[in-house]
Amino acid sequence: MHSQLQEVPAIWVYLEQVDNKQLHQMLWGIEEEGIPFKTTEKQITDIRKEAHNAASLSPLAVGIACTHQEIVVHSRNLTPESPLFQVSLHTLGAQGELYSQLRNLGCNAARLVKGLPFKPVNDANQ
Repeated sequence: MHSQLQEVPAIWVYLEQVDNKQLHQMLWGIEEEGIPFKTTEKQITDIRKEAHNAASLSPLAVGIACTHQEIVVHSRNLTPESPLFQVSLHTLGAQGELYSQLRNLGCNAARLVKGLPFKPVNDANQ
């Protein structure tokens, strides 16, 4: 008898040339909410489209695309042009504020899965 291993449902995260310290802050935010994530290195030319693609492939319907300049959190249920959050890393302030915002962004991706209210984030879409 063969056992088939199934992949754990997770938020899919596409990465291109990201700062590991910044990335870890966002991933810790997801982890704090108890939601698994899967990271994949990928060339990102259209960050909104890639985040939406990640959400479309994720069993949890949430995807994230990250570059060294910005992060997009997307839902499979939204149009590719209308992400839930789109954050420019240059507008998030000094390192302490940046890390706090990144952690909140990760929490919010996980909270989208859980259906909980979001934490505040300085979002370009707001």
